[in-house]
Amino acid sequence: MTERPPISEKGRITAEHDAGRLYEVEMANGYRAYAIVEKKGPKPEPGDPVGREVEVHFSPFDMSKCKVVGWG
Repeated sequence: MTERPPISEKGRITAEHDAGRLYEVEMANGYRAYAIVEKKGPKPEPGDPVGREVEVHFSPFDMSKCKVVGWG
């Protein structure tokens, strides 16, 4: 059985719940999800992250959570 690839999407941070770790992200279509930064993942730049654009990966099995894979 083959593994399904993650779903890549760009979104904008609307809230920070745990500094440097957990964010609420809104996609272009209005969908909101929680995004986590993994320990080995990309670190946010200093300053307020609200309003910044991020690239996230969703699991094809659970679209309510995602992980940040890039800041942009």
